[in-house]
Amino acid sequence: MVKWGVISTGTISKAFCDSIKYSQEGKLSAVASRSSKNLKYFSDKYGVDTYDSYDALLNDSTIDAVYIGTPHSSHFDLSLKTLRSGKHLLCEKPMTMNSTEAMILLNESRKLNLFFMEAFMYRCHPLTHQMLELVKQEFTNQEVLIESSFGFTADVDEKHRLKNPELGGGSILDIGCYPLSMVRLIAGNLLEKSFADPLTISASGELTPAKIDLNAKAELEFSPKIKASIKSAINKEYENSLKISSGDKQIFVKEPWHCGQFQGQKAEIKILENNKEKVIEVTDDIGLFTREIDEASSCIKERRIESSFMPHADSLSNSIWLDKWLNEIKVIYPANTINTSSLRNSVFSKPSEDLKSIRIPELDKEISPIVFGCDNQINEIHAFAMFDYYYSKGGKVFDTAYIYNYGLSDKYLGDWINSRKLEDVVVLGKGAHTPDCFPDKIRPQIEESLSRGNLDKLDIYCLHRDNLDVPVSEFIDALNECRKDGLIEVLGASNWELARFKSANDYANEHDIAGFKVLSNNFSLARMIEPVWPGCFSCDDAYLKYLKDNNIHLFPWSSQARGFFVNQVEFAANEHFANPTNEEEKRVWHDELNLIRRDRAIELAKEKSCQPIQIALSYVVNLEISAYPLVGPRNFFELDSCIEATNIQLSNQELRYLETGN
Repeated sequence: MVKWGVISTGTISKAFCDSIKYSQEGKLSAVASRSSKNLKYFSDKYGVDTYDSYDALLNDSTIDAVYIGTPHSSHFDLSLKTLRSGKHLLCEKPMTMNSTEAMILLNESRKLNLFFMEAFMYRCHPLTHQMLELVKQEFTNQEVLIESSFGFTADVDEKHRLKNPELGGGSILDIGCYPLSMVRLIAGNLLEKSFADPLTISASGELTPAKIDLNAKAELEFSPKIKASIKSAINKEYENSLKISSGDKQIFVKEPWHCGQFQGQKAEIKILENNKEKVIEVTDDIGLFTREIDEASSCIKERRIESSFMPHADSLSNSIWLDKWLNEIKVIYPANTINTSSLRNSVFSKPSEDLKSIRIPELDKEISPIVFGCDNQINEIHAFAMFDYYYSKGGKVFDTAYIYNYGLSDKYLGDWINSRKLEDVVVLGKGAHTPDCFPDKIRPQIEESLSRGNLDKLDIYCLHRDNLDVPVSEFIDALNECRKDGLIEVLGASNWELARFKSANDYANEHDIAGFKVLSNNFSLARMIEPVWPGCFSCDDAYLKYLKDNNIHLFPWSSQARGFFVNQVEFAANEHFANPTNEEEKRVWHDELNLIRRDRAIELAKEKSCQPIQIALSYVVNLEISAYPLVGPRNFFELDSCIEATNIQLSNQELRYLETGN
């Protein structure tokens, strides 16, 4: 039997304790609370050990797993403590205040090989499973509208957790997570995946003076055929139901997240069609919470770190879309701003050697085999967490640009460097992008980028685009003036043709001034058929030879071809990677040679027990040129995949096989 400890003595924890006595897999061992009155009640009723501090319970070596039933504003800190105490974890929904906290916790679970599950209890119930089967039978390949709501009236003051920003108040986090999770589950079921993420979201809501949502709604589109509408409220009553409709047919479930809450309780699925009603009764002889406890306990006994009913990727994605919903209606919590978030201080250790340091003669700092692209960070706390993680793995080089995220990329990176008091990171900045690709734009943009991040200089600076109407000499002269004044150190160019790049360096050599030592063009095992964006260029064999012969470093972008190498068959359900849009993939990458090369990467990945997208990155890293690919990870899982790829050795024969098949 798995021995459980419970943190909190609130209503939901009481339901957990009432239910665990029916469990076949778990046993209640101890309860912790800061309320002596509640502890006495739990001790008298359940006859278990009690602790007046959460730390004391976590230090109890006899406890295998912990259930956290506190308000969600405390989930991150308590969950991190629980995992680091070596205990498995079932945490109430929502698991965290934001997706960054969720990402950190799920990574911790993975790193420590400990079970973690977000407690959406309805996911374990047979009513849910039967409903999904009916939906697939009745609505596959049809135009479907999924509607779900959860609302009640809470007559509480502004200090109550439901309305207090410090405690994560509002309807979306407290109960809106249920309808969102439900419609994503159903949409995924219709798309033959474990869950689905919307393509678009539009939302509205009513806010308190403290900017907490009293009610909110959102319209979601999962595909041209699958749409959803969700609502949540703490100031009005809703039907609290689930409806799936197509034409005159509808499946209806009342309170689907509370289905069969107690032993012997009946729940119903109604099928309505042509004014006729069919009722399917589901009687549960186990109970909603007991099923959840049994599922978690079974996973723990089987040494699994996640449940197939509520996988980690689903929890992370649900958290991301809760963020998006909140952002749509302008709800901002203290936990989501860097100066008040617990994430201000790093949760990671000093740098490891996962990424080997490399010396290049042009810099007095070490660089890394892959470069962190800063343009995919959704907010400052997410950026800080991602930067911390990359740095903790030995990563040193960060790629930013004047135009990235309207200047926030520069700010996030600079704020992070200064808050961590780091002197060994390398900043690769870019500027003078079209339509501002002129020599007189270089200095003011560099100065503004430095000001945004409160930095003294850019270690590497690349012109972001070229302007064929401007002589190369004018660009080189302007860059050297900035270099002389200490604003930049190493000069480079991004998306320049070979002839112009050579001409610029020829001019620099003739005048004994600094030329380009870095190129940041596209380069990948899959060659661009046409540019991803106007004004972009790839490196061909002639370009690579020039770089090698002249000891110029390549910092290629889209070296994994923007997800083209994700195996569409085997890895389509791997939610850690975003596939390219069908339109972009066909336009930019789809030709016979690229498709053949992808097949070779898939084959080689099977031999090396890795993923094809990792083979694609390893191909660039292993070439006999000085190449340091830019990657743009949005979470730890993507970054770890890239790091692992740098350690995959490819022989010359394997490189030739990927290129030519020989």
